[in-house]
Amino acid sequence: MSVQRLIKALALPESTRVEQRVPKTLLFDQAAATAADRRSIKEGIEALWWLASLKPTNIGVPSFKDDQREYLEIAFLHLTTRDAASRGTKLARLIELLHRAIPYPVLLLVESDVMLISLAHKRWAQNEKDRMVLEEGYPHTTTISDVTTDDTPVAFWSDLSLANQPQTNLFNLYQGWLACLLALDAWRETGQYRSPRNIDHLPRQRQCLHQARELAEEVLRLRKHAAKESQMARQVELNLQIKQLEAERTALLQQLNEEL
Repeated sequence: MSVQRLIKALALPESTRVEQRVPKTLLFDQAAATAADRRSIKEGIEALWWLASLKPTNIGVPSFKDDQREYLEIAFLHLTTRDAASRGTKLARLIELLHRAIPYPVLLLVESDVMLISLAHKRWAQNEKDRMVLEEGYPHTTTISDVTTDDTPVAFWSDLSLANQPQTNLFNLYQGWLACLLALDAWRETGQYRSPRNIDHLPRQRQCLHQARELAEEVLRLRKHAAKESQMARQVELNLQIKQLEAERTALLQQLNEEL
């Protein structure tokens, strides 16, 4: 999958384009609190580009402000990683640092050994006036495709378009893109892709997805345990546990599809 396909799918107005390279020194100043974080930025980033800024003045969507947050614009960034941060916890930490460094909600495209999109809601810091921090449970990062193939549902690309997101304010617009990521996550779990219909269901959708993935990991752990178990009675007990967890996971995935 090419970066250009994603940019084309978003269908952002030309007036939003920035296309400026972000220096690593900026990230050091804004997000690297430890030597390990500075090393992660230095060794993990090949290039970081600020591709576009979405503002009320260039997309016609109002800003948003309440007691928890203020969204004045949305930043669209493209990160290319080096091999040192191409996967796992290193990549996850690098993505988190980038979201922390930028003062606006970020739509982050990550080009690694796979292609990912990452979003993270922000809120006011409790003890520091005028500073935004990541909300608990974020960033939400979703694999789009392998860099050499593209098996992503065609409907997903259409759903990503700016014109198909809520236009009431920038917070809801950002929620719309998060809903698209959840729809893609749900497809990977269930094999069925459903276009997102209601951003009000996002908290329950994310909870269902998280629980379903936890159950899948537990089932995998129990299967490995059962394969090594020599006592028949214990094998039977483990298989019963597995069946129960699989039934719970099936119910969660059905609920997730219903919530989309």
